[in-house]
Amino acid sequence: MCEQLADQVAETINLAILDRDAAITVDQVLGPSAIITHNWPGRRTPLHATSSGKTLLTHLPEPELESRLAAPLESCTPPVTDPGTLRAQLEHTRTDGCAHSVEALERGLNAVAAPVFSLNGQVVAALSASGPSFLLTEQRLPEASALVQAAAEKISDRLGHPRRA
Repeated sequence: MCEQLADQVAETINLAILDRDAAITVDQVLGPSAIITHNWPGRRTPLHATSSGKTLLTHLPEPELESRLAAPLESCTPPVTDPGTLRAQLEHTRTDGCAHSVEALERGLNAVAAPVFSLNGQVVAALSASGPSFLLTEQRLPEASALVQAAAEKISDRLGHPRRA
């Protein structure tokens, strides 16, 4: 599934899980481009500065989300350290079904992510596509989002998650 998505999007595909206060990449498939992003499986990234992290945050129970938004947010590039701004981004993610990260973790890096659901409806991972901002441009994000969402739904299906009507 991830190999096919990497070919379709022509970018790096990551699978990340929530690990305490960070998203941790547990698997990665490189895209076919000669210019790729490499996140090194096992790397921990701030939840508020990545598409995977925003996806994982979006699906937390409200009390846990409130607790996380009360803690200081690490400044990244560009800094998104205001909990109100982050909450608005999470609401957009909830509505859209896909999180975007435009040069939020690193300059020149864009990404999109969608949730992977388990049998019981819990979000167990975030599936993302990431790439250099000159290849995975803001104009390409909607197309990439649709492909990532479709792949995340297929993975969720394989985990037994019933589709919503």
